[in-house]
Amino acid sequence: MKRFALFTVFAAVGCLREPPPGEPAPAPLVQPETHAAHDPTPTPTPPAVTPPTPNTPAPSVAATQLGAPITVTQSTPLAAIVAAQAHFSGQTVRVEGTVTAVCQSRGCWMQLTDNDQRVHIKMHGHSFFVPRTASGHHARVQGIVVSGNPNGHCEQEAAAATGQPVARLELDATGVELD
Repeated sequence: MKRFALFTVFAAVGCLREPPPGEPAPAPLVQPETHAAHDPTPTPTPPAVTPPTPNTPAPSVAATQLGAPITVTQSTPLAAIVAAQAHFSGQTVRVEGTVTAVCQSRGCWMQLTDNDQRVHIKMHGHSFFVPRTASGHHARVQGIVVSGNPNGHCEQEAAAATGQPVARLELDATGVELD
């Protein structure tokens, strides 16, 4: 009897719990009883939803923010950084481009291409990760330009994934926005 009483109390409390912010409330298990059999007026049916056609543009999606917010307001072209890498070494920059490869293990690195230049980007201290499905997306990255030639495990994995040598330019990303 005590177990039944405790179960009933916990079940009632669980049912009263509000969902976390941004999560839709669960649908009720029992639909309210309708009196359609007793009501001669027909219930209007909702309009049919037309699936999007290939020529219909996809709805715009808000950018996904990963890591720290991007505070640098102007992007630096990768070509400018490559041309003066010693000057930019150790500086925080913002770059933009298309994600061409992502670490398929955890998302701890990505390759970014801007016109003809590529950059290898590591997520700072593995404090955040890029979705493994981010290839092909436009990205804005804020990070510190790393001097030297990358040659670690992530770079070997990137070379195998892209079929190209790793970009000679590397950033230690503190924030990423994906479109």
